[in-house]
Amino acid sequence: MKWTNVVMALTFTFAAASVWACGDDDNGGIVNKANPCGPDDPETEIDESECKELADVDSGRQAITTRGCQQCHGDDMAGQDTRLATKESYTKSITGEEVFLYPPNLTNDEETGVGKWSDDALAVAIRAGIDNESQTLCPQMRHFSTMSDFEVYSIVMYLRSIPKVTKNIPRSICPPTKTAEQQ
Repeated sequence: MKWTNVVMALTFTFAAASVWACGDDDNGGIVNKANPCGPDDPETEIDESECKELADVDSGRQAITTRGCQQCHGDDMAGQDTRLATKESYTKSITGEEVFLYPPNLTNDEETGVGKWSDDALAVAIRAGIDNESQTLCPQMRHFSTMSDFEVYSIVMYLRSIPKVTKNIPRSICPPTKTAEQQ
C-alpha cells in the first residue's frame, strides 16, 4: 500500500513538472540565453530599441518552432493553398457563416508573400494581428502582444532569411468575432 502511494506521488510530481515545463508562457518558452530582453531577467535593463538590434536568425528559427508557426504556414512558411479546416471553430463563425481560412505565404516573395512588407509592418502583424494594409488578420491567428522586440524581430529576420517561394494563396474569409447583437 505504501509503494502505491509513493508511485502515485512520483507520477503526480512528474506530470506536474511536465505540464509546467511544456506550458505556454509569455515568451513562448524562449529562455534568457536566446532572449536577452525577455521578462525572466529583471536585472537586465535593456532598452527595447536595443533589443531590436540584438535580434538574430537562429533565435527567430527557435521562436518559429517553439510557437508552432509551421503547423499552419508549413515547414517552408509558404502558406497553405488548401482550406484550413481541422476544427469546427475554423469552419463556422459565431453567426454560423462559412469560414475559409488559408494561412498566408510568409516568405520574401514580393508578389505572393511578404517581400514588400517592411520589417516593422511584419512585426505589427505578428504582435497585433494587423496587416500591412491596416486590416485585421483572422482571429484564428494567435497574436503575441507580450513578445519582446528581440523575439519578434528575430522572427522577422528568420523569415527574411528563408528561401522565397512563389505560391498564390487564396485570401481568407474571416469570421465575425461578434454577432450583430453583440456589436
